[in-house]
Amino acid sequence: MNEKNMNNIADFAVRFPKEIGKKECLTVDNSSLNFDEFSNLVTEYAKKLQTLNLNKGDKIGILLFNSIEYLLLMYAAMYAGFVPVNINARYKAKELNYVLHDSKCRVLFTSSQSDEVTNFSEIISSVYDSDEGQPKELMDVYILGGTKDIRFKSFNEFESINIENELNIEAVGSGDDPAFIMYTSGTTSNPKGCPLSHKNVLHVAKSMVDRWKMDENDVFWDPLPMFHMSSILPFIGCSISKSTFLSTIHFNPDDAIKVLIDKNVSIAFPAFPAVMVALSNHKDFTPENLKKLRIINNVAPIETLRSFQDKVPQASQVSAYGLTEVGGVTSFGSPDDSLEHRLTTCGKPWPEVEIRILDPETNKVLSNENKGLIEIKGPHVFSGYLNDNEATKKALSNDGWFSTGDIGSLTNDGYIRYHGRIKDMLKVGGENVAALEIEAYFDSHNKILISQVIGIDDDHLGEVPAVFIEKKPGEEISKEELIDFCKGQISNFKIPRYIVFVNEWPMSSTKVQKFKLKNLDLGEKVFGN
Repeated sequence: MNEKNMNNIADFAVRFPKEIGKKECLTVDNSSLNFDEFSNLVTEYAKKLQTLNLNKGDKIGILLFNSIEYLLLMYAAMYAGFVPVNINARYKAKELNYVLHDSKCRVLFTSSQSDEVTNFSEIISSVYDSDEGQPKELMDVYILGGTKDIRFKSFNEFESINIENELNIEAVGSGDDPAFIMYTSGTTSNPKGCPLSHKNVLHVAKSMVDRWKMDENDVFWDPLPMFHMSSILPFIGCSISKSTFLSTIHFNPDDAIKVLIDKNVSIAFPAFPAVMVALSNHKDFTPENLKKLRIINNVAPIETLRSFQDKVPQASQVSAYGLTEVGGVTSFGSPDDSLEHRLTTCGKPWPEVEIRILDPETNKVLSNENKGLIEIKGPHVFSGYLNDNEATKKALSNDGWFSTGDIGSLTNDGYIRYHGRIKDMLKVGGENVAALEIEAYFDSHNKILISQVIGIDDDHLGEVPAVFIEKKPGEEISKEELIDFCKGQISNFKIPRYIVFVNEWPMSSTKVQKFKLKNLDLGEKVFGN
């Protein structure tokens, strides 16, 4: 198999050695496909898509929970020469309406499936019933599970399309052609469309496979949403390495532990602290039960990572740094790195990737070990936002440097350290304070599960920190005890003036929405004037 001629992401799912065919490719809860089955269905769906009134590069929207069909449709769209638009399953009608108009989707695949917060059928109906009405570019909506709404079609109608012709290979995109479009969440504006090319994504996926030495013996568990790069990228990596990929519709710790044990998972990708905390607190999360586990990817404060590593010492705890605009990830830790490198850095950049750290005020390049604005250049960097030249000009320089908006540093041996978002930097009485630094200190407390810090306007200091805390189950601690925990350990200007206990968080698909924390009642000041 000559990978040099495989320039479309879908190539890796439909072309592979014969002996791989019967191997398990993909499982989502109780549904599974082997590599032959996945390949055959991708090819079949691609042919069906090419019978629709579409042109090369037309957009195909996917609005689904995690499912076999999600990845089949995504790969089929790429293989047929179209561009899938991976739509956040938590979007409401207004957001969906914007994305459908902005991306000019020609076809949308969604579902009659619903959960406690999302009903896709109601949302798409609301879009059609709005003042703007049906998006003018949208030709058809196919609904998995069927529909009684005559404006839409059942997925069965798509599956019953008669195929008379072979796949039109001339229409298939590759290289610098867009592979798919992601939408990055904004806090004060509409989400921005982020087209990623086959070249962008394959550079990252192949680099991940090489760094982690992934092969057909690996079983990769990833509970994250498929409309997010933290799920899409690992599946693409598995299609390259011919590893087995395991997903789930909804994360549940008991079910997850059972899968990790029963399936002999070798690589776990919880990626976010809330998922990893739930796993590590489970009684069956032990080295004896997880003998095959060799890599865990997670992003968390150092002491939290250290505690995870202690729970399963045979598995290398690694971290990553990245953004959607750089194909999801620009660096991963390696299992070959030292323990301290794995716990205190985000690994080294991929091959052919350049990183520089700039002084945010002077734009001068800083030397190693100095904190500043992270900028990235390489074959994985996108070419610009969809329909937003102004945002593109702000983010991308003429010579290809992408400005991340993140604060970071480079170690003397070339590893990346992440110190937080620039917008999460507080200015307390003239002192620069990283919210992440304060969060890391609070997260080291043995009664705290998760903390989040934001800046609050202050007449005296301009801005002061406020911390929001979720306590570990069954634990009690007072605000006064937490202030005492800080005194003499961190600088006074870093000690939060407000402490708020919470039981739940305002979330995007994967992250706490800090801007919504400002709407919560802060209560009285607990420290300072």
